[in-house]
Amino acid sequence: MADILQVRPDTVDQALDVAIEALRAGELIIIPTDTVYGLAGELSAHVARRIYAAKNRRYDLPLPVLIADLGQLAQVARSIPSAAELLGRRYWPGPLTLVLQRAESVPSEVTSGGETVGVRVPDHELMLAMLEHYGSPIVATSANPSGCPSATQVSELSDSLLDAVAVVLDAGPCTLRQASTVLDLTTRPPHVLRPGPISAEELSAAVDMEVVLAGNCDGDRTCGR
Repeated sequence: MADILQVRPDTVDQALDVAIEALRAGELIIIPTDTVYGLAGELSAHVARRIYAAKNRRYDLPLPVLIADLGQLAQVARSIPSAAELLGRRYWPGPLTLVLQRAESVPSEVTSGGETVGVRVPDHELMLAMLEHYGSPIVATSANPSGCPSATQVSELSDSLLDAVAVVLDAGPCTLRQASTVLDLTTRPPHVLRPGPISAEELSAAVDMEVVLAGNCDGDRTCGR
C-alpha cells in the first residue's frame, strides 16, 4: 500500500523529497495536477510498462509526458514547430497537450511504438515544483484503472492503484477536474484529438491558422492529461 503524504505548507519540502526519491528509484507515484490526479514515473521503458500494468491499460494507447517548462520541450520532441513555441508561451502551464514528433530519448514503450508524443506543462504548483527539482521530464497519465473515471481527489483513487505505487501526494482536490485539450501539431491543419478547456477556436486564433476537430476524437487514444 502506498505511503499517502498530506501536503501542507510545513510539509511540502519533505513530501517533494520523498516523491523525487521514489522517482529516481524507478517507483510509481501519484501526484495532483491542475486537471486530475496523475500516475507518474521516470521517463523509461520499464516505468512505462509498469504504468500500463497498473492501469490495466492497452499497450496501443500512448502515454503523455510532463515537463517543467517550455525549455524542456527539446528533450522530448525531435522538432519544435513555431506553432508549438507560440502555444507553449501562451498556454503553458495549463491544460493543453501538444502532440509532436518524439525525440529518441522518449522510449517507444511510452508512445506505443509511434513516432509522436503528447507533452504538457501542468498548471499546478506542487507538480511544477517536483518537475523543477527532479530536473527531467516524466511520464504521467490519469490515476485511474483504464475505463474508469479519473480521480480528482485522493478519496477517489482505486485500491488497485494504491497498491501499485510507492507514494501519493495528497494536496486536495484538483482545480479544473477536466482532462486537457490535445492538439496534434504533426498534421496539417492541426487537429484537436480531444476537446478540453481550450477550444479549437481559441487555438486557431492563437496560431493564426485553421485548427480542426478530429473526426474520431478519443480521449483514451490521445491520453494527454
